[in-house]
Amino acid sequence: MKSSKYYRGQAMIEFVIIIPVLLLLIFGAVQIAFIYSAKTTLNYATFQAARVAANNNATYSAMRRGLIRGMAPLFTNSSALNSVQEDIAAGIDSGGSRRDAVSEVDNYTRIIRINPSSSMIDLTGFGQVTADGTVALPNDNLMYRPSNFTVDDVNIQDANLLKIRVQYCYKLMVPLVNRIIGSLSELNNLKEPDSYHKHHTVNDPRFADANRAEVNSAAGATATYEELCGNRANGNEGFVIFAEATVRMQSPAYAEDSDEEFEAYMCDGHRMACP
Repeated sequence: MKSSKYYRGQAMIEFVIIIPVLLLLIFGAVQIAFIYSAKTTLNYATFQAARVAANNNATYSAMRRGLIRGMAPLFTNSSALNSVQEDIAAGIDSGGSRRDAVSEVDNYTRIIRINPSSSMIDLTGFGQVTADGTVALPNDNLMYRPSNFTVDDVNIQDANLLKIRVQYCYKLMVPLVNRIIGSLSELNNLKEPDSYHKHHTVNDPRFADANRAEVNSAAGATATYEELCGNRANGNEGFVIFAEATVRMQSPAYAEDSDEEFEAYMCDGHRMACP
């Protein structure tokens, strides 16, 4: 039997081998928990954006306002309303050193209006010119409007279902694993937007896959990783997450945004895409 001196330092060697793996697992679990929290918040924020837009002509400025409201909890830690407002103001005034919902929405999100499509709002589709000269998708007397006339196989009743998708580049903050997870997200979003999920077809027997194929086909302006996360200080420390929401329009959907400050971003293909 060998002497115990041959086993001296064995525990230390085993510890040195296992500690990097253990740290990666612990840090990875923490980072995944943060991503899950961000995804849950984005789900709610996307619904907020759709709900605000449904009452405000499906414009970019309305969706942006709803997104900022929904995303604010990620960047504030106060319980009192006045303190929350101070947190938001501090973030905006920090010049980028402190993250806030406004800068995150303006720089790291893309809104895709899947339905109604641009062709539905256009004058060659269902669009009509309003009293103020704006081209809009009618929202009144829907039950009396003819349903046999369709645009992109959709009648005017279904065209008034507002469906949006929001992509968000979430900043990974846990060291060691942030670059690993970010690189995986970058790899997953390297393809051109219109080539996503080409193996899914509308004839797929699984409803979820058929729906996903339709969504990806309509949302041809989905942002790549570089487009969405390229502005981060370290480009591979972002993780692309997305959420979708569908609500019924409560106002006519406009082809243009009436807000002078944000009208240039309406369907510009960068902040907002309108297939």
